[in-house]
Amino acid sequence: MDFPDSIPVMMLPNATLFPHTMLPLFIFEPRYQKMLDYSLASHRLFAVALRQEHSSQERPHSVAGLGMIRAAVKHEDGTSHIILEGLKRVQLMQATSYRPYRTHRYQLCKTQRSNEIRIHALREKLVDLIQLREQRSCSNPPSAEIQGSDASAKEESKSHHLLNNLTEVQDIELLGDLVASTLISQIHARQTILSELSLEKRLNQLVTFLMAESFGRKNKGSA
Repeated sequence: MDFPDSIPVMMLPNATLFPHTMLPLFIFEPRYQKMLDYSLASHRLFAVALRQEHSSQERPHSVAGLGMIRAAVKHEDGTSHIILEGLKRVQLMQATSYRPYRTHRYQLCKTQRSNEIRIHALREKLVDLIQLREQRSCSNPPSAEIQGSDASAKEESKSHHLLNNLTEVQDIELLGDLVASTLISQIHARQTILSELSLEKRLNQLVTFLMAESFGRKNKGSA
């Protein structure tokens, strides 16, 4: 696939885009409506970047997720609902424009693999944590009021199905991205994992964050 030299960048305060994942978005800001029109008319690509906190100006984190628009529905008021598929991690370089929306030059990020024995050991630890999470979910059924809800039962079934599917993923890099995007709730923990290019370090961070969220432990790296 050919990638353009620069890409539009959407900055969001509470969203990250990982490779191999789908992100539904509601496009309502005028600048991003224009960005969407441009992307749909050209390469159907744009990046989603987490907005930096505590900055006097609107700035994106340097590592973002490059996505392709897979579906888009435009409404009469100019807003749109879209589905964005994550393709690659990208390192945002210099900005090439700021108005009406930001565009950046960028580099595609390549995941680094070194200690394969350690990587596979971390995968097994990750699978153990996913299975433990499923077991704990099964051992804590919803209350009597909720049990009567068809919607709740469907959500419970979807959750078990998701956890089962995750443990069957053999591609270690894919597994890490799927777990980070679906099971890690803290946005800055997700950004930390997205930004890490070493697969071994990424999986180690993921295990640490997942344990912290599963067992209520505090972790310095999470928000």
